[in-house]
Amino acid sequence: MSVLVVIPARYSSSRFPGKALADLEGKPLIVRTVERASGMRRADMIVVATDDQRILEAVRGAGFAAEMTADHPTGTDRIGEVAGRHSGAEIILNLQGDEPLLDPRTADGLVEALLADPTIDIGTLAHPFAGPDDWRDPNQVKVIRDRQDRALYFSRAPIPGAFPGRPGEPFRQALRHIGVYAFRRPALTRFLAWPPTPLEQAEGLEQLRALENGLTIKVLETADEPVGVDTPEDLERVKRILRRQ
Repeated sequence: MSVLVVIPARYSSSRFPGKALADLEGKPLIVRTVERASGMRRADMIVVATDDQRILEAVRGAGFAAEMTADHPTGTDRIGEVAGRHSGAEIILNLQGDEPLLDPRTADGLVEALLADPTIDIGTLAHPFAGPDDWRDPNQVKVIRDRQDRALYFSRAPIPGAFPGRPGEPFRQALRHIGVYAFRRPALTRFLAWPPTPLEQAEGLEQLRALENGLTIKVLETADEPVGVDTPEDLERVKRILRRQ
């Protein structure tokens, strides 16, 4: 199957305006991210999707593909516009433009999961929580799975709950969700055609729209925690990691 990787990138950011073009060891953050993604074996084409001319020029100037899009409410909508221009791609992988350290082998694993099981509509990533404090943090999205590693539910709340007085550590039953998705084209088309759903609106989590409408989401567990860049402090942390590498 043909695989299209789309990396949404916008200039505006409430916590870090212009972060896509922030300098990361001599190159813009978005360029570092595309370079990392180019190490994938399963990617047939990688495109940065942006609504900003400066980002477009930076990516193309570094020798990578970028396309302008309209102004969209979500990154998934932006990905859908680009995917519509590349109708031959059967799997569309949504990578985040602010995660320059994501292992390309991990992204390949998502594609391979869809290739191995035709019943999976969407693939995504998660990793274990370091401890109960992170599990209780509403900014850390939790996912719980069934015995076939398919998502049962995503939440900002500390799920699963614990029966009063029962021993155990419920945080170990959950994983921290990583916002990377591999869609089969029909699943992406259906997802974008549906209006936001009640649970999606309550939790502020797009992926619940897929579950509420019956799509199957495979959750691959990874031991590595990608370091995303949400703030200038995150950028400095990534710089230190790159220097060590």
